[in-house]
Amino acid sequence: MNNSFLNRAFSRREKLLMVAFVVILLVGLYILLVHYPIVNRTQEIAQESEELLFQQDVANSYLATYNNMKAELDEIFKIPEDELTELPVYDNIQTLMLHLNRIFDGTDPSLSFDAVRIAGNIASRTVRFSFSATDYAHAREVIDDLTGTGFRCLLDSLSFSPSNGSVETGTLRVFGTITFYELVK
Repeated sequence: MNNSFLNRAFSRREKLLMVAFVVILLVGLYILLVHYPIVNRTQEIAQESEELLFQQDVANSYLATYNNMKAELDEIFKIPEDELTELPVYDNIQTLMLHLNRIFDGTDPSLSFDAVRIAGNIASRTVRFSFSATDYAHAREVIDDLTGTGFRCLLDSLSFSPSNGSVETGTLRVFGTITFYELVK
């Protein structure tokens, strides 16, 4: 029976069905063996590309940070050595007080100290001050001495209150805030 089925002539309808079956089988094999692997690989490449672009953005960010830090260091190294400030070891209050007493000597000073803030290994000590100056030049001299102590500091605020309405002439009361930085070991 099997031999007779294979040896007989196929009808036109049977031939069309076999051709359709072969075409469907070939299309199925193409989809399974060629199309899906290509689509999957394309998606993997797209994901890898996105990841590489993200890594490139991160690297560019690091590069920009590096370049900024390098530029800052270049600026620092250009500063003459006599203008560099020291970052003293934490609890430098006694030495700082000696400098403040010398700077504000004879100016009727008023000083108040905020609590020391520590962030990482840097302590910041904020000093609120006021003092009397005979004129603007004298006030400027005291402020220059204050910011030129040789310790790392930042003048946060500064205001003048003239006794006669003019900053250029007459006595002044100077108010300000300065923050000194210290290294916590």
